[in-house]
Amino acid sequence: MSKKRGILLSFEGIEGTGKSTQSRCLCNYLKNKGIKYTVLREPGSSALGEQIRDILLYSKGSLSHFAETLLFIAARDQLRRQKIEAALEKKDVVILDRYADATLAYQGYGSGVDLKLISELNKLAMGTAIPDVTILFDIDPKIGLVRSGRNDRFEKRKLAFHERVRQGYLRLAEENPKRIKIINVKEDAACIQDKVREIFLSVLKSKKSR
Repeated sequence: MSKKRGILLSFEGIEGTGKSTQSRCLCNYLKNKGIKYTVLREPGSSALGEQIRDILLYSKGSLSHFAETLLFIAARDQLRRQKIEAALEKKDVVILDRYADATLAYQGYGSGVDLKLISELNKLAMGTAIPDVTILFDIDPKIGLVRSGRNDRFEKRKLAFHERVRQGYLRLAEENPKRIKIINVKEDAACIQDKVREIFLSVLKSKKSR
């Protein structure tokens, strides 16, 4: 990682894990500490990305799993070029609500799209914007789906799909233990946030020591 670059932090997890809540809490912490930050979501946070988000989450028409994959990749590439790289150049902390791991978990493990293909597409879309750390919020899908409300196209899919996605995330964490840190969300939000800050501060300390 370049010494001149900011910190890229991605939040991952199935529906109902509280990623958005934890993101807001971390942002409040960073603001109080005087640390500049940028919050982005996938898909979204760019004009094209938001249009793609509407198609992926709320379109009533059918989409093939491969088409879904390509749309996520397109949104990712656009976001990286328009927002992520610029924020990292300013040395901001960039917080991403989902990123490349999500496509591997959802479209790969969940829907059966070739994992090697997704990995190659991810490499092209991410460029050098690879997370310094990824926090995986883990929860039983039965509990997560109740919390989420099951409003979008993915949330409405069968429980078996979400169980495959969760297992996919856990497999990715097993394969990337240095980057992906798991937080079980059984505890209350304050305890979870303490763990999020601990992970962030560890990355910040490591970056400053280089």
